[in-house]
Amino acid sequence: MIKVIAEIGFNHEGELKLAIEMIKAAAQAGANAVKFQTYRAKDLALPSAPHYQAIQSGEMSLEQHLELAKVAHDCGVEFLSTPFSPWAIDILEKVGVPAYKIASMDCTNKYLLGFIAETKKPIYLSTGMATLSEISGILYYLFEMKSGPVTLLHCLSLYPANAEDLNLAVIPYLKELFGVPVGYSDHHPNTKACLAAAMIGAEVIETHFTLDMSKEGADHYHSVDAEMLRKLIADIKLFQQMKGVKQGCLNRPDRKYAAQYRRGVFTAKSLKKGDTLRTEDLLLCRPTSRLKPEDVKWLEGSMIKQDIDAFHAIDRDVVENDASL
Repeated sequence: MIKVIAEIGFNHEGELKLAIEMIKAAAQAGANAVKFQTYRAKDLALPSAPHYQAIQSGEMSLEQHLELAKVAHDCGVEFLSTPFSPWAIDILEKVGVPAYKIASMDCTNKYLLGFIAETKKPIYLSTGMATLSEISGILYYLFEMKSGPVTLLHCLSLYPANAEDLNLAVIPYLKELFGVPVGYSDHHPNTKACLAAAMIGAEVIETHFTLDMSKEGADHYHSVDAEMLRKLIADIKLFQQMKGVKQGCLNRPDRKYAAQYRRGVFTAKSLKKGDTLRTEDLLLCRPTSRLKPEDVKWLEGSMIKQDIDAFHAIDRDVVENDASL
C-alpha cells in the first residue's frame, strides 16, 4: 500500500487552530500521515534574510507539538515533522514521532543526520539537489551509523517544479541502484505528478497540503487542498487495484470466456456427402470448436464423408484428407 503524507509544513503559519483543522481535513481525505516542520527561525536563516519573519511565524512550542500530535493520533494518522536542528530532534523525541522526514537542504548534512541516526527511527530522506554520489555517500554514512531504515524521496527543489523537470523515471532507478524503498516528494501543482509517481513505483507520496490554495505566502500556491487530496488518494487506490500482481496472468478471471469468445470452424451452408470443401464453404466465428482457424488450410480440398447441415461445427471425422492434422 502506498503511504500518503500530507505535508502541512508551515502552511498553518503559527495558528494552532488552523493547524488542528488541517490535520482533521487531511485525515478525512484519507492521508496516512501529516507532516509539519520543527524549527526555530534562527536555525534556518540569518535575521537579515527577507523570509526570516515569515518562517519565524511558523515556530511552534513543545506544548503545541504535543497537542497537534494528540489530534493526529485521535484522527488515526501519523504525526511526522521535519527537524532542522538538534533542538528540533529533542522536541520531536519528546513528542514521540514514529519516523523522521529530512528536507532536501539537509540531505547531505551529516551533523544533523547523525543525531537522527541515533534515534534508530525510520528516515524519509528527500533528495532534492543531490547527486547520485552524494546520495550514495549519505546512505553509506547512515548504514555505518546503524540508523533506522531509510526511504529515499525523489524530489525537485523547485517551487513549483515544472513537468519537464520532474524525471520521475529516477524513482525506479534509485530503487534499483541503492536497494532501498523510494518515494516521491512533490512540488508540482495539482495531483498529476503524484499519481504518475505512484504508477511508476513510488512507495511513499508526500504532497504539500493547505485548506486554501489562494492564500499568499508559504507553500499554498503549489499545495493541494482537501478535495484534491481526497481525489488523489482515491485515484492511487484505484490504480493499485488495476496494477494487481504479476501472478494475475496465472489465474485470469476472463479465462472462462475463452471458449465463448474465440473462433471455431463451421459450415457456411449445407454440404453433401462427396462435396469438396472450399474456403467459402466455411465460417470462422464464435464459439470455439474442436477445429481451429489454423486448420482451414488442411480442410481445403478435403472430401465430405457425410451430409452436414449449415452452421454446424466441422470435426475431423467428417472429412477425408490424406494429410494428418
